[in-house]
This record gives sequence, C-alpha cells and structure tokens, in this order.
Amino acid sequence: MARDPYCSNCGYSLIGLTDSSKCPECGKPLVEVLIRRGDALPQGKRYKSALTIFGLPLVHIAVGPYEDERRGRARGIIAIGDVATGFLAIGTALATGIIAIGGGAAVGIVALGGGAAIGLLTVASLAIGGLAFGGAAIGGIAIGGGAAGYIAVGGGAVGQYANGGGVAGTHVVGPMVRDPAAVALFNRLAWLLGPMPPPRGIPLAILGWALAGAIAVAAATALLVLLGYLLGGRRDAHGRESP
Repeated sequence: MARDPYCSNCGYSLIGLTDSSKCPECGKPLVEVLIRRGDALPQGKRYKSALTIFGLPLVHIAVGPYEDERRGRARGIIAIGDVATGFLAIGTALATGIIAIGGGAAVGIVALGGGAAIGLLTVASLAIGGLAFGGAAIGGIAIGGGAAGYIAVGGGAVGQYANGGGVAGTHVVGPMVRDPAAVALFNRLAWLLGPMPPPRGIPLAILGWALAGAIAVAAATALLVLLGYLLGGRRDAHGRESP
C-alpha cells in the first residue's frame, strides 16, 4: 500500500512489527530507519536517451535513490550510475565496461578504480591486470608501492624481473644488486617504466604513473559528473520528459 512502513536502510517491510525497536533484517533502530512509502526522499537523477545502439540507450544515467529504487543502476553505451555497465561506464560504487571508471571498484579492458580495478590496463589503489598501476599492483607488468608480476617495479617488487627498494625474483635491480639481464630489460622499457633509478633510489615510474593515473581519474570523473548533472533532470527512467 502507498503508506506501508518499511526500513529506509535495507528496504525490509515493517508491516505488523509491534514487538521490536529494531529492523528484523538489518538491526537498525526503528527511530532512525522507519519510513512510509510516499514519504519524501532525496531524489536522484534518471535519464535515458531515446537513441539506442545494439538495443542499449546511447546514454543512461541513474544516480541516487529514485521512487522505489534505493540505488541507481545504469546500463547503456555510456552508463553513469551508482552501479554502471556499458561500453563507457562510470559508477560511484561499481563500474563494468570496455572503459570503466569506478569510485569503489572497476572491471573493464581499461579500468580506473578508486578502490580496486581489474582489467587489461588498470589504475587503482589495488590494481590487477595485464598492465597494472596502483598502491598495490598485480599483473604481467606491475608498477606500484608494492608490485608483483612477471615484470614488477615498486617500493617492494616481486617478479621474474623486479626493480625496487626491496626486491625478490630471478633477475632483480635493487639497492644491493643490479643483475645485468634485469638492467638490460628495464633500460629497453624506459619509455614505459621510466629511467633506471640510482642504486638506492625509488623507481621513477611509480611517481610518474601515480600522478598520471590520479589526473586521468579526476578529469574523467569531473567530466562525467558534469554530464550527469546537465542531463539528469530531463527525462525519467523510461525516457519520458520530467518537469
């Protein structure tokens, strides 16, 4: 019914609940979470373009609570939402797509995540991928504060070829050792990994890629937040014009 009580935290129906001061589902106090359907809630943004490609809207935006939805789930060629799936996906919590940018986590061919990212090319606090850059990085080529991979560059690095302040591997470059095979490989990859550091220095690739990754994430997020703001109020989730 329109005025039925429910928990604003988990959505559990509280109809008939008389002998408890907490939500039976999530345990939150009723004085904090009790709400009735039809009560005013902060409204998020919904927009779905009329143009579709491969059966998907060109742009789908679903951010924040809206009517009975507690979280926005966007799915489109360009998808922007709390949870987003698309060719270009921007999610405040989770993004999955060809190019995925997630405030929490991202999964994609190119994945940029505030928390974690999994993909072919990844930048995140925890990055896992073919080419991974992160505070902690795991991949074929891994660059990070801590890195593990076939080729690893980091403050601490573990790999077949490892370059870092603390290193372990078959061919390593570190404060106490400079394996000729490792030196040759890292010199060949200087265009990607940065120039070889001095014997007791920090690999310059860590600083360079960390800065580049932070700029890329910030710029992409700002651009798409602006896009969501400009388009969010024009149509509802079904593509109808909203007031």
